[in-house]
Amino acid sequence: MAQPGKTKKRAKHVASLELPPGTFRRFISELSHPDKLLYLACALFAAIALWLVTGAWNPPMQYRPGYVPPSEIHPRVQFSVLDPLATAKAERDAENEAKSVYKNEPARLDQLRARLQSIIVQLTTAKQFDVEVERLWNEFFPIADDEVAPVGPMEREEQFQKLKALFARENMLNAFEQSIANALKPFASRGIMSPEQLELKQGQAASIIVVTSGPQDNKQIISQNDVLKAQVFESIRKNLKIELDSLAKGEDISFLVEAVDYWVDKNLPGTLVFDRVATTKEREDAIAAVEPVMHIYSTKDAVVLPGEPLDATGIELLHAEHRAYIDQRSFFSKTIYSLAILGMYYALGALCAIYLVFKCPSILKDLNEYLLFLVPTCATIALGYWFDDRWQAELIPAMILAMTVSIVYRQEFALLVTACVSLAIVLTSGTSLVAFVTITATCSAATLSMSRIRSRNKLIFVGLWAGVVAFTTKYGVSIVSGQPATVALLQAAAWQGVYAVGAGFLMTGLLPFVEKAYGILTDISLLELGDAAHPLLQKLAQRAPGTYNHSITVASIAESAADSIGANGLLVRVGAYFHDIGKMMKPEYFVENQNASDNRHEGLNPAISTLVIIAHVKDGADLARQNRLPRAIIDFIEQHHGTTLVEYFYRVASAKVEANPDEREVDETIYRYPGPKPQTKEAAVLMICDAVESACRTLVEPTASRIEALVEELSMKRLLDGQFDECGLTLRELRQIQSSVTKSLTAVYHGRVKYPSSQPA
Repeated sequence: MAQPGKTKKRAKHVASLELPPGTFRRFISELSHPDKLLYLACALFAAIALWLVTGAWNPPMQYRPGYVPPSEIHPRVQFSVLDPLATAKAERDAENEAKSVYKNEPARLDQLRARLQSIIVQLTTAKQFDVEVERLWNEFFPIADDEVAPVGPMEREEQFQKLKALFARENMLNAFEQSIANALKPFASRGIMSPEQLELKQGQAASIIVVTSGPQDNKQIISQNDVLKAQVFESIRKNLKIELDSLAKGEDISFLVEAVDYWVDKNLPGTLVFDRVATTKEREDAIAAVEPVMHIYSTKDAVVLPGEPLDATGIELLHAEHRAYIDQRSFFSKTIYSLAILGMYYALGALCAIYLVFKCPSILKDLNEYLLFLVPTCATIALGYWFDDRWQAELIPAMILAMTVSIVYRQEFALLVTACVSLAIVLTSGTSLVAFVTITATCSAATLSMSRIRSRNKLIFVGLWAGVVAFTTKYGVSIVSGQPATVALLQAAAWQGVYAVGAGFLMTGLLPFVEKAYGILTDISLLELGDAAHPLLQKLAQRAPGTYNHSITVASIAESAADSIGANGLLVRVGAYFHDIGKMMKPEYFVENQNASDNRHEGLNPAISTLVIIAHVKDGADLARQNRLPRAIIDFIEQHHGTTLVEYFYRVASAKVEANPDEREVDETIYRYPGPKPQTKEAAVLMICDAVESACRTLVEPTASRIEALVEELSMKRLLDGQFDECGLTLRELRQIQSSVTKSLTAVYHGRVKYPSSQPA
């Protein structure tokens, strides 16, 4: 029977032999962490927002202008579209059939009657047939011509006398006035149209609208022939004959009937006035009342014929067919399609999340960092959907995102994100495989050209190169997919090239904002930041010239060492410029700024001296934040000593304890820097170079072998102290750094030929 103690030991041993969790288990464990629920909620919100913005409950329209269909396109459902030609014809017919509007002014007939009555009164009351009476009486007779025989003066005077005799009868004048009024009365309400008032278009209509003004406008529809002056006069003539004959009472008054008939014919006015404004409104109302004429397409009809590029008319027809298809889709179909789109979003998101978990975990540890990645990615998909629908310019936001991700994170991550975003844009906007290949190839070309950005022209050249790739890819893939080689295809490919070049120019302007938003440094920013005229460097040179000289030397050595292992040498150089700026607060406590006879640490407790020395890290970080230095530079300040031991004062304290056994044992943690340890290879390079450069100054004869031994000793000491545990530095890279630092220091501290002293003359 096994003993309990041995059983426990065996269980512990078995537990210690268990394999570490696999990739999938680590991924699930990472996602199941409570802090990650907020990240998942943000991802869900982003997916729903994209679903709403892109209208992802319905399939997108698949055709774009310029596409050449290889075969006839038949509608999926029956639909109807407006027939503009038939509708325009119906509107023209309605306009032509619309009635013209005339204003009736019956007062003109009253004026005619009053004038006739006035003339008759003047004639019948005249005492003799003088010149004035003759002039008035002549108005009732036509002028003699080839058809009308002249009437002699004697005959006219005789008729005048008969007129006076006729109207000498009692109440004859009133009866005559009443007869004239009765003859004209039927035409006062309908109106009389003179030839000059007849509108040209009115000839196509059979009737008109007559409006008689009054307390309430009287509006009536009257046949045009019933109001024409020539037709109306015939009716008036009959009425006059009937009314005047009733006054004869056995006498022959035909002379009066003929005279009045001639006078009325000559002076009869038109009472209808064409109302252009009202007529225009009547025609507009008639046009507005026309129902649009629709052309119906069945599923057997060909909407678009093959072999011809889709123009605006074809695209409009296909849009109408697509709207009809969407309208007939059921709620169940929309739900299934929505779930498929949301699933696609989450699948692509999961693909990026897996990469982030294992390659860029820092993004998933800070919500702000996560949102800075999630929001631009979703915005790119939304903009790509919107740009494609209008200008087929989805390449612009996709390429800007690709360049941003490659600058902020890694190039391989930018390639992954670009592929996912391109696929999402293509599926939501309904574009073809050609668009997916074009976007992916162009963004990949731009991403792979973004290794180092040492000038702002670089982004423009990246855009030009991407433009060439976009043009050739669009044209070539379109030909392979069956599109004919036409001028329209060349133009479409050229536009893709223009969009890529435009994205390069846009990124050039956006770069400073990207750097500020993400807190990253490009080579351009580093070159600007590393200017010797920077205020902090100027103050360092004035207050602590020894430290400034040390920083410049370390920067040169560290840049070469970083380049030797493929790290960012420029970043290390600029970080080295600022890594010791905290020493300017108390420069006299650091050996490089002291005179041989001036040592402020004499008489101080080693622990106090250590606190003063260590404080330059915190002081430097505070100065950097006050002067708005980037986070990457602050990291160099905080990490360049890591958690190393301040050996000099630690040994002094240890010696005191050994000399005086009553002293308390030295606590090593008091004499260590607070850290953190170097988190990047660049910070590790700076740590080594900073320590070695300072130590080299103490060498009496800095020969190559001594420098090499010193570099080996100090770098291995930090390796064994665990200072490189968190930066991913390998032993091979450490060896390369040692070799580079040794060469650089040997060049700085090389031996010199001693010249013989001058002999006195």
